[in-house]
Order: sequence, then structure tokens, then C-alpha cells
Amino acid sequence: MKTVDIKNHQLLDLDTTIGLIKSGKTLVVSGDEQVLSKLPAGNWIGGTIPYFYLKEGPGRLDKEHIFVTDFTDALVDAKVATYNVNNLQKVGENGFDNGFHFLILPALRDIHLSFALNAPDYSNIYTNPLLGFIAGADLDEFTTGSLSKVYNGQTAQAFTDEAVVLHAKLPARQVARLEIVNVFEPSNEISLEVFQDGFTVQDCLIDGQRRNLYEFVKENALDVSYPLVSNYGGASVNVSFQRLDDENQQVIFYAPLFAGRKYTLSKKTDDYVKAFADKAIQALAEEQHIIYNCNCILNYLYGKLDQHSIGYSGAATFGEIGYQLLNQTFTYLAIDES
Repeated sequence: MKTVDIKNHQLLDLDTTIGLIKSGKTLVVSGDEQVLSKLPAGNWIGGTIPYFYLKEGPGRLDKEHIFVTDFTDALVDAKVATYNVNNLQKVGENGFDNGFHFLILPALRDIHLSFALNAPDYSNIYTNPLLGFIAGADLDEFTTGSLSKVYNGQTAQAFTDEAVVLHAKLPARQVARLEIVNVFEPSNEISLEVFQDGFTVQDCLIDGQRRNLYEFVKENALDVSYPLVSNYGGASVNVSFQRLDDENQQVIFYAPLFAGRKYTLSKKTDDYVKAFADKAIQALAEEQHIIYNCNCILNYLYGKLDQHSIGYSGAATFGEIGYQLLNQTFTYLAIDES
């Protein structure tokens, strides 16, 4: 298997990470709240994620180490900003002429919903790549009410309802390129529509008939490791199942579903683990200069990345950002000579 050499993108201990921050490095970090809360102020942003897949071997849930991407050598300038639900639409306007925006959002909060609904209409959203991730937590804790957090490293302040952004500037001779790897395709077996925007669905329209989605999933023994899919301008965008809420007989998703949009089931593969690994490895085979990648927590779980390596390391996030909100995708940022 070819391994992908992504420089300055690795799992580090707390003391090493603190040393990088104190030396003035420009970082994006992921880790459990108990370690991120100990980081000093500096040129960094972060989000709570304690799941990691590793180039050297099986991935793991790790609450003691921090996944660090050091962008310092790739950039000529950078600035950190915090946005709220009322001004996030300006994220594409506040960067540099040539570079990228790295955005971290808290999971299942109003700003997450707003971004998912409105990002394609943000001003200047496609001028430079907008990438990033949705922060998360230990799944056992998250499903019982723990909140994810994002961090503005300049103040070392944590937020549960705001977004943090690293606006990055590249040298004039270079250009950033964001790529998305999605294993899933629409099956068109059913047509599903919801009555209101949100992460939680009870009743909905399935092939034009009002049904309780929880009951439909149970009665048809649907495999919720496979996401719903919707067509966005010719591209398939996944909406992943988080869990079935037995008490309230409703379904909770990692991304919101929107009224007026049609969703369908995704096609099943013979082997999820192999299908994902093959497509991700193939996508990276010809790349020369990747400076960041992240992967969905569901690809980590269902792709069994805690049992084997697929040749690169990264954080397993609760959603990915590739100009808009994504689920169950692998994203990476490459730098090309212009």
C-alpha cells in the first residue's frame, strides 16, 4: 500500500503541541476537550475530536493526544476570527486574495444548521477553498448531551455556538485545491421529503405518503451505515444517520434535512470497508503536495479504521466542510504551483 506523506500532520502529546504554539506556529488542532482546554493562546484554531485514523497502524479513540496540522511553512500570512450565526455569511469576504479558509463549527447547533442551509449563497464563497470540519466528542458522551467545542487560539477561548476560522494566505506562485472523495451514489429506491428543516425527523413523505421515518427504518431493516443522498447541482451530497431515538420514535442525523429537497437511499456496496479504502487510496495516488485531510467519523466506524490503516493519518470528524456541509466524505487540501 502506498502511504501518503502529509508533512506536519500528526498526532502529538500535549507538551509538544504547547511547544509549537509558544514558538509561534500556525496550527489547526483536534483533540478531546480535556487536552485542548490546556493549550495556551497563540496562532491556532481547534475543535473537539478524540477519534483518529493513523498511517502507522490502526486508529483509535484517544483523549490524551492532539492531532496537529502545522500550516506555518505553507503560508505567508494568516489571521484567526470568530463568527456567529449572524455574520458567518461573510466568511468568504474576510480572507486574502490567494489562499484558503479553514472553518470549524460545533455540531448540531444553530450555526451548524444555518451554515448547512445557506453556505452555497455566501458572498465570495468559491473565490478560495473553504474547508474544515464539524467538531464532535466521545460518541458515548455526545449522545447523552455533551456539547462539542471550537477554540479561537488567539484567546484560547472555547465556544459551543460560534464558529472559528483560520484565513490563510499562500505565496503568489501557489494555489489551494480542495478535493472531496465520496463513496456513495443515489439508489433512487425511494423519494423522501421532510416538512421542516432540521437534524431530527419524525413524520415525512416517503414516495408521497406520510410516514414515520423511525418506523419506516425499523420495518424495512434499513442499514443506517449508508447515508441518504440528495442531488446538489449534479453532485451527490450525503446526509448521514446519527442514531435512532427509540424513546421518541424519531431519527437524528449528522446534517440537517431541508424542506423542499428530495432525498433517497444510497446504493449499498458489497464491502463498505474495501469500497471506502480503495476509493480513498486511489484518489491520493497521484497527489504530490497534500497539506491537510480529514475523514468522517462514520467512515472511521463503518470502514473499521480502528482496525487497519489506509495509508494516511487524520481526525475523524462529525462532518466535513467542502464549500458546504458534507457527511461521510473524505476531504483533502492540496497545493499546486500556479
